[in-house]
Amino acid sequence: MSLAGQLNATVDGEILEEESKLTLKSYDVGHTTEDFLRAAIRLITGKYARADLAPSLEIILKELTTNAAKANFKKLFFAERALELENPDQYRTGVALFRELFSARMFREYGHKAKAARLEVATTFDYNADRIIIRIKNNVPMSSAEEKRVREKLKMAMGCTDVGSFILENIDESEGAGLGLMLCITALRAIGVNPRLFTIATDQENYTTAKVEIPLHDDYVPLRVAWSAN
Repeated sequence: MSLAGQLNATVDGEILEEESKLTLKSYDVGHTTEDFLRAAIRLITGKYARADLAPSLEIILKELTTNAAKANFKKLFFAERALELENPDQYRTGVALFRELFSARMFREYGHKAKAARLEVATTFDYNADRIIIRIKNNVPMSSAEEKRVREKLKMAMGCTDVGSFILENIDESEGAGLGLMLCITALRAIGVNPRLFTIATDQENYTTAKVEIPLHDDYVPLRVAWSAN
């Protein structure tokens, strides 16, 4: 039976499956989506006798899919108020207002708006006996300022091993991005995965993609390591 068939779940989105790859395209990352993704990672890790990885990967999935959905919502929010993402002053104003006004009710409301605008979050599990690769892709690019900021926060988070100090240093974080990245890196370290196998990239035109590569045994050479060696 296919993985999607084993999940036997109803979600507000589109499920695509091919051999050893499962993708869910969703819009608001609500409870049904969270349940689907949680069940999927449990099935996949269980298939390869690595159920110990599931709790940490569930944390990462929730954080990254929520962030991707919020990025889509932010684009709509800014457009409604004629604010430009690339304008530093307007960006600061818009982000502050976005954070102040956003709520669970607005999350649902903007999920409907994102669906109408076809702003989706595509979560893909690419798996085999050697590794699991998770990609979370949303069709909104990061602005140049956002990309710079995320890279700085990611570098800081990777270089920090004291979570408490990191939280104190980022307590006034305007969007919580730094804390979310630190949470993902901490979750990876908890299962013995090199945080450098976690990347975020944008083409600055069409999309942003977060990627996590999870080795399932010690002999596996991650794609990023193999590519760097050539």
